[in-house]
Amino acid sequence: MDILDKLETEELLRETIEYLNDPELKEAAVKTAGWTKSSVEKFGNTIGKGPGEKGFFDACVLKMKRKVDDPEGFCASLKDKYYGNTKWRGNGDKK
Repeated sequence: MDILDKLETEELLRETIEYLNDPELKEAAVKTAGWTKSSVEKFGNTIGKGPGEKGFFDACVLKMKRKVDDPEGFCASLKDKYYGNTKWRGNGDKK
């Protein structure tokens, strides 16, 4: 990952955290901040697991648990963005 990719990812994280703190924008924080499949992949590089790899969700939650109130929701939203759907979640909630 080059420095520009890292800076882009850090900026997306900052913006997303801002949106997560706004009750009106919380539900759409990942979309509102401008995350794309490519930026989710770049974020995966920063945590050592790609979004399609086993362990991405747990690594994401670990990284984000002190930065956002709902790290599980944030990380699920990133995976939703990566896959373009919620089918990866299995038989549970299909938001």
